[in-house]
Amino acid sequence: MSEMLKISLPDGSVREMPAGSTPADVAAAIGPGLAKAALAARIDGELVDLTRPFSGDCALALVTSRDEGDALDLARHDFAHVLAEAVQALFPGTQITFGPSTDDGFYYDFAPRDRPFTEEDLPAIEAEMRRIIQADKPLRREVWSREQLISRWKQQGESFKAEWAAELPGDEDLSVYWSGDDWLDMCRGPHLPSTGKLDPAAFKLTRVSGAYWRGDQKNAMLSRIYGTGWLNKKQLDAHLVRLEEAAKRDHRKLGQEMDLFHLQAEAHGSVFWHPQGYVIYRELEDYIRRAVQSAGCKEVKTPQVMDARQWEQSGHWGKYRANMFVIPDEVPNTEDEGPVISGDAEWMALKPMNCPAHVLIFRQGIKSYRDLPLRIVENGCCHRNEPHGAL
Repeated sequence: MSEMLKISLPDGSVREMPAGSTPADVAAAIGPGLAKAALAARIDGELVDLTRPFSGDCALALVTSRDEGDALDLARHDFAHVLAEAVQALFPGTQITFGPSTDDGFYYDFAPRDRPFTEEDLPAIEAEMRRIIQADKPLRREVWSREQLISRWKQQGESFKAEWAAELPGDEDLSVYWSGDDWLDMCRGPHLPSTGKLDPAAFKLTRVSGAYWRGDQKNAMLSRIYGTGWLNKKQLDAHLVRLEEAAKRDHRKLGQEMDLFHLQAEAHGSVFWHPQGYVIYRELEDYIRRAVQSAGCKEVKTPQVMDARQWEQSGHWGKYRANMFVIPDEVPNTEDEGPVISGDAEWMALKPMNCPAHVLIFRQGIKSYRDLPLRIVENGCCHRNEPHGAL
């Protein structure tokens, strides 16, 4: 007689299932309605595919659309994969890279063969995504070795995927997911049982932008396609209304219309405050100043630029230097010929945060534990060297 597994359900009941059974089998045993509604499962708390076999006795909770948090994550993850499949169907030669879910949707980064994608491409891509969803293609998990993955991606001309796969652990089983029998991506999962579990009317592609491979501006520029995805059209429509209302109140739009401030490329991430806007800025600053003073804080002002040795001591130089504006401590060359800086100067840096300078004040003023607590605050101006577009 084959071994029977004990599967504990949320209502306290226990079902005995033969070895090799899956959460889908349990759902079918309970009833056809649950079998149709089930999207995934939690086995001992871990979210897994509905077709993942049990490895032993366990606690099982079946996930349906009523479990909105899990259901949305699954749907958005699957929308990202369907987006990638659709793009490769419409634009042969396009390489795929990453495609995660987000708080309200999903995106996928592509390396197009011929040209970057534009918003004019989105309607055709949406139509192809709906075709894939309506085809109800089964999403099937397989476990591969790292060598299999690298070989597959190299054969397909997927250099980005091959690079990524080469960095995965060589001693672990790695999962890929097939969409039907003609398209796959490597992914930890889980996924819905099939593309047909997605509502073809519950997503919309929203915009296109550039993105560097692995977020490093030294790497290749990719085309990122964003979308928003939901469980049904009603949720999508409500979200689009919220976006429309938010656009009316966009601070960049209001800043221009009310002559408060503006932004421009000559100072990425910084604000040009106009007279009327600066009145509001000062009122907010005064409010904050009153609030922190009433809490016992004392206001200070510290230098914008400090020697790199101070940032080395604080640990920022070693761990955060890539996001700091560094400055050579020398007079630049003003001649037409030769380098602007020598490269031999000591380094300084614009402060990315206030706390290291505040530590120096702390060291100057504390003589005894009786001086504590010392609460200091600064309406400071910090600069961080982040990639363009990060804001």
